[in-house]
Amino acid sequence: SYRDGVIAAVNVVEDADGVARLHINNRQQEGSSATLLADARQALLPLLLHPAPRRALFLGLGTGVTASSAAEDPMLEVNAVELLPEVIEASAYFRRPFEVNATNPRLHLMTADARRFVRATRERYDLVVSDNFHPARSGSGSLYTVEHFDAVRDRLAAGGLFCQWLPLHQLDLETLRSIVRAFIIVYPRGWAMLATNSLDTPVLGLVARGDGDRFDVGQVRERLTGAAMPRRPAEFGIDDDLALLGSFVAGPRALARFAGNAPLNTDDHPVVAYRAPRITYVPDSPPRDRLIALLHAVEISPDELVAAPHDDPWSSRLAAYWTARNRFIEAGRDVRPTSDVRRMLAQVHEPLLSVLRISPDFRPAYDPLLRMATALGRIDVASARALLTELWQAQPARSEAARALRDLTDAPR
Repeated sequence: SYRDGVIAAVNVVEDADGVARLHINNRQQEGSSATLLADARQALLPLLLHPAPRRALFLGLGTGVTASSAAEDPMLEVNAVELLPEVIEASAYFRRPFEVNATNPRLHLMTADARRFVRATRERYDLVVSDNFHPARSGSGSLYTVEHFDAVRDRLAAGGLFCQWLPLHQLDLETLRSIVRAFIIVYPRGWAMLATNSLDTPVLGLVARGDGDRFDVGQVRERLTGAAMPRRPAEFGIDDDLALLGSFVAGPRALARFAGNAPLNTDDHPVVAYRAPRITYVPDSPPRDRLIALLHAVEISPDELVAAPHDDPWSSRLAAYWTARNRFIEAGRDVRPTSDVRRMLAQVHEPLLSVLRISPDFRPAYDPLLRMATALGRIDVASARALLTELWQAQPARSEAARALRDLTDAPR
């Protein structure tokens, strides 16, 4: 499809593999049909951190997958604001999986400028999620200013939560420091989280509660077990409280150190608008290197994130989960994907097992080895059996490896 609007041209292009991509001015990719997992997690992670959200505001629509994922919560009304009406029209293509029988009546799409909408509306929201706007796009820098973050805080209801997603693959670290500093000026008790563990398109979320409180582990668990959405959180890698809270990478102290004395991004000193385009034309590093450099520069402790009382063994498991996540990302930096299971296993076998030894709870290291063991069982039963045994020993609480091992043993020879 192609729509030529007053501000921009918007088109959807599908390739030979059936992957559709949303483009603005035939240049800037705003999402694709292949990123359902990542886009949905950008809704679900903040949504599940609130104990009982009833009203949500999404700033920026893109493909519409993020807002549509949130609107699957039967208790939630979602307002989504998008500057370009052509993007709203084009998003219908990507929202089809969420509208099998009819358009979701709880999802309200509005054409408006996000900054002006936030300042003009008198509504208050339990959840405000701001899209990962390309910082070099004209006008986007103003969505990362002190003034805008302050206006969003005024729109939060009691106990409300704000999440600002940032495309780290389109941001240099110095520009990121300015955005983080602007954020913590308004939300000094904020945190940072990762949307996924992607090395090529890392997305960082700045998260804050309007009341500045930490999270209650009991409420987080109740929220996860009580979520009545058609797709369970586990389908998006949010299996439990550790997987949800394990997505955090930085606490308030680390964010303050990371931001340092970076130039503050304000309406009358728009440093992001001037700095951000440089990385588009002269990249200073691959996204994966920036992500790993960021992880080395920040840290978080359980006491910064969750409120007492919480038990020491659980806190240790959460800290181990964070360590395993960082090790997992670093281990993936030099991996070269291949369809040859033996070659792939030679690269990741020991690194992934070492991650599981740090945290048996870290499922992203468990599942790839399980899949490779299954594939290996078709060509090398002995090696598959050895790998499944290692998996079972590393994580005996999970049944998948033991079940696959039994199936492999019982299979006809």
